[in-house]
Amino acid sequence: MKKEIAVKFNTITPLWTGDAWRENCEIRPSSLIGSLRFWFEVICYFSGICKRKHFSPKLGRFEKEVNRKDFKNCLANKGNSFKDKIKCLLEQDIPYPSIIFGTTNWKSLIEIKEIKYSSGYCFGDKLNLPNRICLNKVNYEIKENGDCPQRSNKTWSVFYFAKPYFYGNFEVIFEVEEEIIELIFYPLLTFMDKYGFWGGKWNIGYGRLEVLEVKENNNNNPINNWRKTDFELFDKTHFSKTHFSWKELVLSCEIGLNSSPHSSILYINKKNFQFNCKKEEVFKENIKNIPERFIIFRLSENSDSSNIYENIKYLLKKKLDIRDCLRHICEEKEQNNKSKFENECFNNRKEFQKNKEIECKGKSYKCEDIMQWKKFRHKLLGERGEGSKILPFIHKENKQLKAGFLSIAGLLNLEGKSDG
Repeated sequence: MKKEIAVKFNTITPLWTGDAWRENCEIRPSSLIGSLRFWFEVICYFSGICKRKHFSPKLGRFEKEVNRKDFKNCLANKGNSFKDKIKCLLEQDIPYPSIIFGTTNWKSLIEIKEIKYSSGYCFGDKLNLPNRICLNKVNYEIKENGDCPQRSNKTWSVFYFAKPYFYGNFEVIFEVEEEIIELIFYPLLTFMDKYGFWGGKWNIGYGRLEVLEVKENNNNNPINNWRKTDFELFDKTHFSKTHFSWKELVLSCEIGLNSSPHSSILYINKKNFQFNCKKEEVFKENIKNIPERFIIFRLSENSDSSNIYENIKYLLKKKLDIRDCLRHICEEKEQNNKSKFENECFNNRKEFQKNKEIECKGKSYKCEDIMQWKKFRHKLLGERGEGSKILPFIHKENKQLKAGFLSIAGLLNLEGKSDG
């Protein structure tokens, strides 16, 4: 049986839930549910609950269709209670995200009944954001609107601010299967309140919400004990509860890029993930061990601004700094505004010569290795439709805005790795 959970949200950064026509005149329930599912999937993957064999690259999520005939036969033998149904799904090896959020022949256990807008809300441009800004890739100069090119080029990185966006307070009436409220829904809601993103346009910092209050079953009094960090999932073998905490998946570290962004190395291991630069010879070994964790990068120098736009600009500039930091030394521009990689790894017909070796600053590098470095950077930071795994993260500490980054780079391990 489902129970109504009323959650009141406030926007920290703009919320954009645009439809297929990129229009955003209402908060779409499907977008909010999709966000919940995405972050639940990442939690399950990082914790080892979800395996790569269940990940569908085509759908971009952990998915498996329920065999209706086998499911009915299983229920005929076991019974028709909620636990019986979960047992039968687990016997088909249905991944937890599909059980919680639905799949073919199985309905979601979490749905949205209604969205209510509070007074003072705005669909428009309450923060007076520009239509677009651009950052110079050499000196990091920032321009706005008509002073920017229409799209990114070799000199400028261009970012568009989606409008209209939602800004203000709103309430979501969730309908949640009673059996999973304490075990799954509240731990997930707590994670979303602290670290998650909702809707779209996360690459420019949109989608950060804070939970103001939670009520159950039309009760006028908010509940105070909904914040939880431990999930409890059922094991298919013994059907005992498996406990794990999302807090154990969160790491925090400090980075400083202003002083000398090119002086050190890119360092990755299973406990940490640091943005340092220019150590190409350890690149292949490093990317094999990207930690499957949520990593919060606290900036050693913060913007200290209460203005959302100033924080977004600050983080986009820092992200460009990180992108530049992660360029291979053979990608550094020469006098003709092209790199050695561009000049020497492609022949006159612009065909890539992957086995050719070129020399950069006294060392020899294979063109294919430089290309792999470049592809990794694009996958990590986002490029041409590839979603960024390093997100501008704006949150509140003691009611003050703080700016940093949230890494979900461990998702890159889904590519090319096999498990049981």
